[in-house]
Amino acid sequence: MKKPNTTGKKAAATTWDSILNQCQRYLPLGVAFSVPAALHGEDHVDYRYEYYGEENGRMEIQTHSAYFEQHLSDKVVAKGEMVYDGISGATPTGTHDLSGKMLTTQVKDTRWAGNLTLDWQLGNQTFSPGFAYSEESDYQSYGISLSDSISFNDKNTFLQLGASHNFDDVRHGDRITWSGKDSTDILIGLSQILTPKTVINASFTYGYDDGYLADPYRLANYHPDIFPTGFTIGVPEHRPFYRSKEVLQISGSQYFESINGSLEASYRIHHDSYDIFSQTLGLTWHQHAGQHLILEPMFRFYTQTAASFYAPTFSGPYSIDPPGAHSSDYRLSELYSLDFGIQARVLITNHIHLVVGYHRYEMHGLDQGTDSGMYPKANVITTGLSIIW
Repeated sequence: MKKPNTTGKKAAATTWDSILNQCQRYLPLGVAFSVPAALHGEDHVDYRYEYYGEENGRMEIQTHSAYFEQHLSDKVVAKGEMVYDGISGATPTGTHDLSGKMLTTQVKDTRWAGNLTLDWQLGNQTFSPGFAYSEESDYQSYGISLSDSISFNDKNTFLQLGASHNFDDVRHGDRITWSGKDSTDILIGLSQILTPKTVINASFTYGYDDGYLADPYRLANYHPDIFPTGFTIGVPEHRPFYRSKEVLQISGSQYFESINGSLEASYRIHHDSYDIFSQTLGLTWHQHAGQHLILEPMFRFYTQTAASFYAPTFSGPYSIDPPGAHSSDYRLSELYSLDFGIQARVLITNHIHLVVGYHRYEMHGLDQGTDSGMYPKANVITTGLSIIW
């Protein structure tokens, strides 16, 4: 299962995917594009606790993470993160019983993950090699990455090039068999500081996955022709053995001195070989309320078309394992999601910051055929502490 900071994708933990927008993935090692942080920035360590709880007794996830930045010299900065996740609850399999009731499966697992990156400045370039690792009971992932940020125009323009590769293993079938999966992502981006108060970014990512891409916890809802209408069975889902993607993202930030606040906005377009086309719009406001409080309301809207091999129900000759690509995983259906909330950052001292936040996540289907009960609705609570030196 993949969070923004590490790798891994257990299908049953749909919630982690949901937070990142369904069927979308950041680069495996977090090779993302933004204005590079100055090497003379402050050293710090951050702890975060996040609780994610879906309604109706569905998935529950508790996450503990610790992130640090430490200068090793004037030109080298080490950055790292450790993550521990605990997940439990029920998730839809994609099938129904004879009465039409949605079927779920119970899941309980933990995940340990971590990553380490070194920012090494050489002239006007900053090289950033990285390594990441993630392990859970049925998914293991190792990843490597390398990016180069090149500054121009008196450090007002930045060109960033990045590449990453993940070596993953998935346990499936009889829960004994392991299969491999490889993921490669290449990024090119440009950032421009227009004024001390205005920054814009644009980036393009190409990614390619191959190997075992199916979800061992999902089934396809299948109606054999020899059975009466409405009688379906659950058969293993099959996805193509490769997936390519193209992602274009544009973002920017603007500071408004008169009200001591700033706006961050982003727009993301995604297309892949599953024939999924998606768009994401994100807005975050940072409002200083006095010297010791920053309020950060946020809103994110996501929408996607369905995968070419998705359907709520498939029909064909009787078989317990039909050929071809097919899936009834609701995350591959036509849908939209909303994510909105607020975070408060309390500046207790110059060296200690407290973070408390809440946001609401909702997913809704658009195809009029997928059971609406499959789409999750969740409350997310975040607390954290930052120590700066």
